[in-house]
Amino acid sequence: MLAGIFLFVAAASIQAQRTGLVLSGGGASGLAHIGVIQALEEEEIPIDYITGTSMGALVGGLYAAGYTPEEMIRFAESPQFLRAISGELEDRDLYYFTRDPEDASIIRFKFDFENFLQKTLPANVVTPNLMEYLFMDVLAPASAAAQYDFDRLMVPFRCVAADVVNKEQVVFSEGSLPVAMRASSTYPFYYRPLVVNGTMLFDGGLYNNFPADVMYEAFLPDVILGSNVASANEPPDEDDLISQIRNMITIRSDYTIQCDEGLIIEPVSEIGVFDFDNVRAEVAKGYAAARERMEEIKSMVARSVPPDSVAERRSAFRSKFPEKNIGEIEITGDLNQKQIEYVRSMLGPSSGDSVFTFDKFRGQFLRIAQDDKIRHIRPVAKYDSTVSNFGLSLKVRRERNLTAFFGGNFSSRPINIGYVGLKYNVFGRSSTSIMANSYFGRFYGSAMVRAKIDFGGKKRWSLEPHMVLNRWDYFRNFATFFEQSRPSFIVKNEVYGGLGATSSAGNNAVWRADFRYGETIDRYYQTENFTVEDTSDVTRFSMGTFAAGYDRNTLNRKVYANKGTRLQITARGIYGNEVTDYGTTRPVLDSAITANHLWADIRLKYENYFLKQGFFTLGLDVEAVYSSKPFFANYTASVISSPAYEPIPESRTFFIEEFRAHEYAALGLRSVFEIRKNLDVRLEGYAFQPRRSFVRLEDNLVGFGEIPGQAQYIAAGALVFNSPLGPISLNLNYYSSQIEQPWSFLFNFGYTLFNKSIYEL
Repeated sequence: MLAGIFLFVAAASIQAQRTGLVLSGGGASGLAHIGVIQALEEEEIPIDYITGTSMGALVGGLYAAGYTPEEMIRFAESPQFLRAISGELEDRDLYYFTRDPEDASIIRFKFDFENFLQKTLPANVVTPNLMEYLFMDVLAPASAAAQYDFDRLMVPFRCVAADVVNKEQVVFSEGSLPVAMRASSTYPFYYRPLVVNGTMLFDGGLYNNFPADVMYEAFLPDVILGSNVASANEPPDEDDLISQIRNMITIRSDYTIQCDEGLIIEPVSEIGVFDFDNVRAEVAKGYAAARERMEEIKSMVARSVPPDSVAERRSAFRSKFPEKNIGEIEITGDLNQKQIEYVRSMLGPSSGDSVFTFDKFRGQFLRIAQDDKIRHIRPVAKYDSTVSNFGLSLKVRRERNLTAFFGGNFSSRPINIGYVGLKYNVFGRSSTSIMANSYFGRFYGSAMVRAKIDFGGKKRWSLEPHMVLNRWDYFRNFATFFEQSRPSFIVKNEVYGGLGATSSAGNNAVWRADFRYGETIDRYYQTENFTVEDTSDVTRFSMGTFAAGYDRNTLNRKVYANKGTRLQITARGIYGNEVTDYGTTRPVLDSAITANHLWADIRLKYENYFLKQGFFTLGLDVEAVYSSKPFFANYTASVISSPAYEPIPESRTFFIEEFRAHEYAALGLRSVFEIRKNLDVRLEGYAFQPRRSFVRLEDNLVGFGEIPGQAQYIAAGALVFNSPLGPISLNLNYYSSQIEQPWSFLFNFGYTLFNKSIYEL
């Protein structure tokens, strides 16, 4: 009788035994937690409660939301997750319409007129819009199924964030699961802090990196198992600002367990905080560490839960997930009513009555996030059972109104260029950006004023009045910075104003059109035998021009891209009047020559990095031009005003007449070897084939040679470091046309990019 009672009490005690799992922070090392969970499930060890911080909150939250260990592994390996944590968008999500024109800017500062310095310095490296949308997409259904009570998830759950104002931890036990997990994993200075109920929150690891105390106080389990991949902060380094700040703001965590029955598993990992390159290797470390302690664990945990029972509980919970449809959309934040209307217009004219799926809304959300008037947009979905869909709150923060740009190109050749720019946003029901910039240097100088009036809407379009002054001063030889370059022999000036229009053509492409009126003024000598007392020949061409074109761009960099494609097709008509005056080196023809000219240009440029095998990428560069342009008054004037083939950055700084023609086709191959992240070796070759080459006739008149013209070649080699500021490169280039001096060697930092010429769309 007594034995029976004892057995009954013992069985009831075992059945009532509850086990909690505590998961530490630790960045990518926290992937080992998945392996720990995997081993516990295999050995039928129950997981009745979970608490976690940072990466532990992410792993624990996914498990509590009904994800299996294998599903968590696939999630961590997915391109969507890797892009989300780095803030890098997929090609299909890049919204080309909102990009600023390519220029030589290296750094930018965004200004507030109040609290100037404090609010000018950037607060984060990665914009978390994509991460927040991914968390919402993956976890909003589980939040709804639990009715926003973390005790009603598949496994009751808590996670910890840090309130840096009150210097205390914040424990999430209810509300939006994706918001809680995002708050807990907000690594300082890397991700933007999250404001929840008026409190600014950062990574929970700042104050409690191993929330065993939270587990004990919230759930009072019989056994607490811990998985700890965190290590104590290294002492601050006098040359490392981040390590100094981290040590100042971090409170040392307690890595012990209060419960009488407890054990900590400690997978060993030495990877970086954001090193997610080998997910399964890190999972395997956690799995192996848990297997090593399994006998000790089993001695503490008498109760077992068969895999079928866990699967049944998971299936029952996931069956409560609602469909991921979005009904009403609320726009809040620091916007006024007109600005809210502008943001809402991007959702479509009847968005208030529409129902979106999460997948379909993702593209529109990311379009809004890439608008240059928007600093940050946070989505929060809450399920409304009365209408059977999610209401979506978009908390939008507008961007600072004034942005300053600085940059240029710094080279071992005398082609150094400085760049400064300013952009001011006027944000209302429509949006206007006013942009001004200036380039200054011996080789190139320019000034530009431009406005972009964006009318919003789901299919975006804008009007762009602009005025530009350009000046290029070409030298005859390939001198380095330390050598004496010969005097200028061609100086190109142009001034023009006009009105452009741009319309989005899907995410990655735009349609463009413009009308411009302006003048080019080319000064040149047609002989090398001139002195400082001589005056140059001058050709002025006053013109009106209209162009239309298509531009699709997914390249990952302004120069030295190694991923993506770009296709540009442009048609332009030009009508104008030429006046050529000869200087003192042409006394034979001393009277001005005038003529009217009418012609059309069609240009195609295509760049595609189409093959990637490990560290090797192969790219293709194609360019073709047809122009009905007539000859100008003489050989040099005709060549200067003709289309030029300039496939590498340095070629834009030379005037090489053999690479100019009215009609040509060119083909290039680009081999890119990625030595390590952001460090590439590039080997490139280009062939230029004119239909007909220019021929200098008697008295410097111009004619065409035979068909086909003389082919020319460029070979280029470069070691390129794509630094956070801009590319740093060592270049060795070969130009087949330069018989006396075909090789060019230079060091470069920055961008050899210019304001658009009057002939460029």
